[in-house]
Amino acid sequence: MTSLFTYDQGAHFISCLELADQNLRRKYKDEANVRWIVISLHDALYTLLIQKLTRTDGFGIYNDKFEKRVGEFYEKQLSSKSAEFHQLMEQAQNENIASIVELLKRANLASKAQIRTRNIEDLPRPSRGLSRLKSIRNFFSHPAPMLAGYYSDWLLDAISDTVSVIDEVRNLPGKTAARHDTHEADLLLKFIAFYLFRWRSDAEQ
Repeated sequence: MTSLFTYDQGAHFISCLELADQNLRRKYKDEANVRWIVISLHDALYTLLIQKLTRTDGFGIYNDKFEKRVGEFYEKQLSSKSAEFHQLMEQAQNENIASIVELLKRANLASKAQIRTRNIEDLPRPSRGLSRLKSIRNFFSHPAPMLAGYYSDWLLDAISDTVSVIDEVRNLPGKTAARHDTHEADLLLKFIAFYLFRWRSDAEQ
């Protein structure tokens, strides 16, 4: 019998952390290790934002245009049993989820973390490092990424800032219950912090 694989946000978040942990453990990292560290941490943050911002009605994570329609529905104080609500639910199946940039704005973190594509070096941390990691991820997600090099301290700051934002998002009060094992996530993030610290120590020698 053919197996059916379905997407699960909780499992995806944990698998991203596992991939980052696995590649951070390598004492001598090559471009493949760096690529998977960057992609996995970016995607861990993205899926965590989706988890935290999804409301009990299933909305809150879609593109601005659709979320505006949802807001207009609630302004009319219509029932969730109404035909209009069911139409919104059906339309949501064909709508795009907002970008990580937009979801980060909606999260409104205390650190004011944001992602920009221009004047990145003018940003304070953790926005600077997070924006760096996003730009690297855009290169690495391509099957033939541009040839580029990164100094270890520049890269390490980007990774550290991203991990700090993941920690901050984890502490946000979610609208729904966590979809992943929080104890497993705690453990993986401790491992990630440890191997990141060791990588930085080795780089400074």
